[in-house]
Amino acid sequence: MNTSRIFNSFLAICLLSVQLVLVPAANAAMVSTESVLHAEQRSAQEARIMGALQRAQAVTMLEKNGLSVEQVEVRLQRLSNTEVAQLADQADRIPAGEGVLGVILVVLLIFLILEILGITDISPKV
Repeated sequence: MNTSRIFNSFLAICLLSVQLVLVPAANAAMVSTESVLHAEQRSAQEARIMGALQRAQAVTMLEKNGLSVEQVEVRLQRLSNTEVAQLADQADRIPAGEGVLGVILVVLLIFLILEILGITDISPKV
């Protein structure tokens, strides 16, 4: 009887220590409504930009300049909220099939600025 009690105590200590080591601690924080709204607005703006860049004319222009839609999507994540908002506004103002060149030139200009600042590495020449 004494050995079973020692064994049960040892087993309980082992299980408790394994649980404390393997189970990570959960951290919680207050999430403000403003931060959630900003995140949703940014994702909606990025979706509008990507929608404009999915057009056939935009894809061919990007390919001519050595960029793919995936590269644009990755670099879009690096833009600030104001830059994303400006691009989204321009994407909304472009009628279907018109002015895609303007959006692509703006995107390429932003990439050039990011390249000069050293944030991206599109070309080693710039």
